[in-house]
Amino acid sequence: MRLFIAASLATEQMQVLEEAQGLLRCKSKKLSLTKAENLHLTLHFLGETEASDCERLLLALAEVELPPLERLTSRLRAYDYFKRRDGLLVFADLEVSTELLGLRENLGELLREQGFEVDRRPWKTHVTLARRTQLASPWQEVKEQLPLAETSANFTNIVLFKSEFTQHGMLYTPLYKFFR
Repeated sequence: MRLFIAASLATEQMQVLEEAQGLLRCKSKKLSLTKAENLHLTLHFLGETEASDCERLLLALAEVELPPLERLTSRLRAYDYFKRRDGLLVFADLEVSTELLGLRENLGELLREQGFEVDRRPWKTHVTLARRTQLASPWQEVKEQLPLAETSANFTNIVLFKSEFTQHGMLYTPLYKFFR
């Protein structure tokens, strides 16, 4: 099974990001939007994982001490893109709290202790909004119209997800929620 750990976004951030997706839809010749229910901030991508490793991970995650949820925050600060062969991957760039950075680091250490490979590249705090994007207008023009949020918002949970490709797109199933 394909696994990742993510922070779930606040309702008010989700609304702003869905508004941004609507604008992207209007300003693009072609794109594949991330489903609203799949918008998240990935903390660690684990990839394909054996069931036995997943069980061991679930036991380890149950022992993790987390900061209070109200200290795990983010602010939508900008939009940007990565160039891909099939078009642009457009994302929202988040500024996150020190506590969330510390939690990500602690989770990475736990994952390494459990034998998981942890990406050592610098972490990009982004939420993928659209893939395979071919804009009908220049990026700078589109970017200036995308909505930002001036205030920080609390994440609603930290979740271990199973990710599956289905005929209806990606399906993310929560396997473990840190906050009940």
